[in-house]
Amino acid sequence: MTSYLNSTLPNLPRGLRNNNPGNLIQTNIPWNGKVPLSQNTDTRFEQFYELRYGIRALMLDLYNDFYKGKNTVTQLISEFAPHFENNTDAYIRSVISGIGSNVIGTLTEEKLIGLSKAIVLMENGVKYKNYITDNDYKQAVAILGKPLKKKA
Repeated sequence: MTSYLNSTLPNLPRGLRNNNPGNLIQTNIPWNGKVPLSQNTDTRFEQFYELRYGIRALMLDLYNDFYKGKNTVTQLISEFAPHFENNTDAYIRSVISGIGSNVIGTLTEEKLIGLSKAIVLMENGVKYKNYITDNDYKQAVAILGKPLKKKA
């Protein structure tokens, strides 16, 4: 299983060093594979033992928000990457470009992976795109624990 936790690779983005490529902030949510806050060496963001757990947490966050009624990229990203921390408009445009539409429609496995990839690209930069493989995303879906159709 892929892990970059405490990696010594030079200039690796924080999201990868934490196995948290979505840069989810620290909470009391008991995510699967989460490094306990008492052992977390980052002052702001969650850390995960393996990359698949960090991707799963991102996917689960998106999944839950989608089923709370946030069914467009604009709605999801406005909460995920608020204006006080990000250039949210540019973030939204980038994610829409990554999945091809603002309206999500049916949240399939393919769309959830596409959303996650677009967010991870924004959070970590294009230079590090290949550090996370399609297999890493598939492993996260496999442990998601939520029903998803393969395709719409």
